[in-house]
Amino acid sequence: MAAKILVRSTIDNDSFECELTSAETRIGRSELTKSGFKNNIVLPDSQISREHALIIKRGDKYFLKDLDSANGTYLNAEKISNERLLKDKDSIQIGSFLLRVKLVEETVPDITPPEFTPAGTVLLRAPSNASLLMSRTDLTKLTVDKTNVESMKKELEELRKKAEILSHLYELGSMFSSVFAFDEIFERMAKMLFQLTPAERCLVQIKDTTTGELKTKFIKFRSEQHNNSELISPPRAIVEQALREQVTLLSLDAQMDERIMGKSVMLQNVQSVICAPLIANAKPLGVLYIDTHKSKLVFSPDDLDLMNAIAAQTSMALDNAANHERLMKEALAREAYSRFLPDHIVNEILVSPDSLKLGGTNKEATILFADVRGFTPLSEKLRPEEVVELLNQYFTIMTEKIFLHHGLLDKYIGDGMMALFGVAYAAEESPSNAVKAAIDMQKSMVDLREEFKQKYDAAVSIGIGINTGVITVGYIGSDRRMEYTGIGDPVNLASRLESNTKPSQILVSSYTHSLLKDAFPTKPLGKIAVKGKSEPQEVYEIVWQDYI
Repeated sequence: MAAKILVRSTIDNDSFECELTSAETRIGRSELTKSGFKNNIVLPDSQISREHALIIKRGDKYFLKDLDSANGTYLNAEKISNERLLKDKDSIQIGSFLLRVKLVEETVPDITPPEFTPAGTVLLRAPSNASLLMSRTDLTKLTVDKTNVESMKKELEELRKKAEILSHLYELGSMFSSVFAFDEIFERMAKMLFQLTPAERCLVQIKDTTTGELKTKFIKFRSEQHNNSELISPPRAIVEQALREQVTLLSLDAQMDERIMGKSVMLQNVQSVICAPLIANAKPLGVLYIDTHKSKLVFSPDDLDLMNAIAAQTSMALDNAANHERLMKEALAREAYSRFLPDHIVNEILVSPDSLKLGGTNKEATILFADVRGFTPLSEKLRPEEVVELLNQYFTIMTEKIFLHHGLLDKYIGDGMMALFGVAYAAEESPSNAVKAAIDMQKSMVDLREEFKQKYDAAVSIGIGINTGVITVGYIGSDRRMEYTGIGDPVNLASRLESNTKPSQILVSSYTHSLLKDAFPTKPLGKIAVKGKSEPQEVYEIVWQDYI
């Protein structure tokens, strides 16, 4: 059994082969290791350690061992940590070099370099920040090697290029921090990838938040001759693996890579691809995908590192943009809803927007109506702008009292208002909450009445009616305009009670009174005729002046 290693650079396509005749075959960046050993296979790449890997021969078997290298050794796309048995056609990735194992009988002719097909996929976990791009250059081992000056020059040139790339990434990150439009994020990201890699196409797919399906949100071609009609989705296998394992994949030759070969790859004549997952808060958002179509354009491990860094920054930018959009929508919605609904209802709507639908449910609730007494002659006396100013001040104070006691402002009705209690909290507490709100409203009117007297020379007071019963509560209206309200006979009775009040009076129905259980000082008023009711209704007055 004879063994050979066919070596090919993924950067300039230079290749050579080495026979494995010794008991040990050392692989490293320069001819001599720090320990003074001679490397049998020299791979001049700053990503490779001076003592990187070792191939050991035992009988007719060969084993691969990583020598604690800075950037690792990959066997068939898997980073190795222990000694591994080599088999025929195994693929070894070290830095920017791809090594193919050939275990052949002596009678089998040699494989010449032109027949080499780099069908391998490199897997690397996406870094969390761009600084890791520089860490792949082994700075701690970058010492002057007098025996290999050319290698040193190449390493310094690689450092210069990486410093330039990091500068671009810094600019991209600074820009992303203030850009919240998805299209602009994708455009600038694609521009950098075209500038720094041989990519001919850039594509972004994002997961649909409802179905979980990937949908293409962006596609850009290096050549203006292409258009979106030529779009064929990227290979499903590589996309699914990138998302499932949350790793960035580099395929050097998609035509020969059995894991991603398919109809779409063949139709598009895809040569080399990189697919990176877009991840925010440990959840995959989608993928960033680039590919080439010309046989001479092959992505390198450096392109893979760059893609990792750009994907990480793009993920953060998309997450920031999504949060910014959500906060803007919430701010607008909160501003609109909070004028009429208490915070707990607003929060419920923001958490579950789908709950905002037409329709209602039957629920026992307590209804409160309040109305300004003598408002009609008052409005005739004041200027229109004074009437508006007075009502705004009045409604602001009264609405806060309703919200304070877990009520829901149903609507303003001219100079009156309607509120519901018990639609979001336990119904047994709603009568008590409604009466507490009514008492606070009347107490607030004591100071407000004095202020209005001095400011408008007007005597202002309110009457409040309260009733409890089963009503239909929900969103009523049309798809274009709806309001959360309650309807039913108990609502009508509460309105009628309010219309029978005298200034500064609070009236409650007999059923509401029975639910209060002597929690408030009351005075029976007997039965009174109520419009819309054939029988007189038992009514009680809340003596709010005596309630502390």
